[in-house]
Amino acid sequence: MMPNKSLLTRIIALIIACLPLVASSQIKIDKAGDDWDLKIDSAINLIKQTDTNYYNTLVKYCNHIEIWNGPFSTNYWDKDYGNIIISVSDIKLNSINNLAAVLVHESAHLGFRCNGIVLSENDEERFCYSYELAFIIKLPNLEPWLLEHTLRMSNLK
Repeated sequence: MMPNKSLLTRIIALIIACLPLVASSQIKIDKAGDDWDLKIDSAINLIKQTDTNYYNTLVKYCNHIEIWNGPFSTNYWDKDYGNIIISVSDIKLNSINNLAAVLVHESAHLGFRCNGIVLSENDEERFCYSYELAFIIKLPNLEPWLLEHTLRMSNLK
């Protein structure tokens, strides 16, 4: 069953209401590759400088960032801890904006996991890409390919 727009609006409002006013968490970033952890740290700082609400969501739901050789970035919730797993392919795109977009996108997924919100896979992906889109349009020097990808993915069928 597909939720109606009213339900999605309430879910979005719930997530926004859960945003912490002050973030004090430190996210652990695994070391790998040629200073990949520093690129991820730069992406986190970009999120913080661009919009503190997105940063607060990230630090509220994510405790650990891992790197893997899988085909896409993902996340998982482990007891009380949110983990974001960044694909080497995302890092090798050599775009701090893309890494920031990945972190914002995956933190939205973690928000659903943490709050026990269950949507269909397509609805959740559509929401997370829409959330990502709202963030990336604020970025200076946004790469056209990143905008095109996020626009395409936010309209999943």
